[in-house]
Amino acid sequence: MSAKTFDRRSLLAGASGAAMLLGTGTLAGCSTGSTGQQNSAETNTKAVLPTYVAYTGVTPDLPATDKGVDPAFRNFPKDRPKATDGKPGNGETLTGMGNIYYAVPPGPDRNSYWAGLNERMGIDLKLQMVGNADYTQKFATTIAGNDLPDMLQMQVVANYPQLLEKRFTRLDEHLAGDAIKEYPNLANVPTRHWKPTIYNGAIYGVPIPRGAVGAYSFIRQDLFEAAGVSPEPKSFAELSETAKALTDPKKRRWAFGMWGQVRGYMLMMNGAPNGWREEGGKLTHQFETEEYKQTIADLAELWAAGVMHPEAFSDQMPFKNYFNAGTVAINATDGYPGWTQYILDNASNPTFKLGLMPVYSREGGELAAWFQGNGHFSITALKKQEDPEKLKLILRVLNWLAAPFGTEEYLYRLYGEEGVDHTVNADGDPVLTKTGTANTVLPIRYLADAPVSIYMPGRPEDADTQHAYQEKVLANSIANPTVGLYSNTSATKNSVVDKAFNDNVKEVIQGRKPMSTLDELIKKWRTDAGDGMRQEYQDQLQEVGGAR
Repeated sequence: MSAKTFDRRSLLAGASGAAMLLGTGTLAGCSTGSTGQQNSAETNTKAVLPTYVAYTGVTPDLPATDKGVDPAFRNFPKDRPKATDGKPGNGETLTGMGNIYYAVPPGPDRNSYWAGLNERMGIDLKLQMVGNADYTQKFATTIAGNDLPDMLQMQVVANYPQLLEKRFTRLDEHLAGDAIKEYPNLANVPTRHWKPTIYNGAIYGVPIPRGAVGAYSFIRQDLFEAAGVSPEPKSFAELSETAKALTDPKKRRWAFGMWGQVRGYMLMMNGAPNGWREEGGKLTHQFETEEYKQTIADLAELWAAGVMHPEAFSDQMPFKNYFNAGTVAINATDGYPGWTQYILDNASNPTFKLGLMPVYSREGGELAAWFQGNGHFSITALKKQEDPEKLKLILRVLNWLAAPFGTEEYLYRLYGEEGVDHTVNADGDPVLTKTGTANTVLPIRYLADAPVSIYMPGRPEDADTQHAYQEKVLANSIANPTVGLYSNTSATKNSVVDKAFNDNVKEVIQGRKPMSTLDELIKKWRTDAGDGMRQEYQDQLQEVGGAR
């Protein structure tokens, strides 16, 4: 299978939401059809994307590649250049809202990090910090109440293009083409990450970039070594034997955790599409393929063998906690930023050893095609402003927040003040203190962020491990061909339809329904949402002459 990287459809077309990650989610977008050609692929391909100007102020130990491998740093650069010229503001108040995955930190009156951030940016930043589990509801009520913050982490909802046009700022004048050079840190975000900001033929936000690798297959390397098995099972047969060797219910240990993660791994092993497969402008969803059916059969075999945790089909399974505890040995497809969190979570466990497992083809002998991520976490939209100078202020603040890895601004944004929020080890790496761990988790990273760099403070070998893994898996990778497209059917129907489909698939895997049920489930999925999404995506592909 040949690799596809980031050259598809001349940076096509518009609106995307959260693209399929390892085939388990869907793009989302919205239109009732009332906008006509306003948000069509034909219109969006004419949008001028920002000029990419790479930041060259720091040099990585291991370079980025054209396959999407991220640059890697063994240590934090000793020379920490400034990436901005002066403070963005002069005491103005700005508001923002984003999701948070940690305990909400204290406000700037009791948080020297937040106060220092305000001082460095020259603003009074008011933040609404919403727990990730509650963000969808909070976003909906914020939109409905029409009390928008200046900067808002967006979610793709029904009538999304119309929402952007009516309530948020079109940014072409400031960011399209060479105009973005006024904000050099935003210009350092590669062009491919800007595709999800294009709606209605215009730029409607700033992307939060994510790496092409999308996810890692994490393993407890220490448990693999204790069991005497290879961290690179080269076929499904070897994977099954490895899983059996790792599993010991008497010790409360299983090879695999959540079923969806194992499914993502097995879809790659079996050569399934990354969400959709495009051939000549026609799309086939992974559910409709023989590779998908083989994946479900393989999952049923693994479940019957007892190598999956008993809670594998529960949406509430604390899979990260089980991995940290050694209850689960393989988190088969988890977001790659998890590397840092797993290391921090196990800092006091001297036997913990984190590893990464590549995916080989089912019959063995060669690496399977890796599913690329969609290249972004979310986008930040700016509410319409009456004062054009305030809009420029917001963009200067986002430019400050997007300062590249290794710069003075980046160091403060992530690690705060030396001696308070972090200390510096002998190699010059910042190490968060207990105070810094609590205070520096403001969700500013979901308002603007720098492109991804591989780095783990105090663990220079991690840079080599992750860089080599990315090189290996991205050497042969496939993109989801619907990234950059939008579907109203997906936005309005698919979350419910997809859940119903997968709830029934769980029953098949656990042997509660026959494997033949899959054909009926796929037919219903197509009727309820699949065919509608397909047609909407295909129409856009055909408008611009198909994938190329």
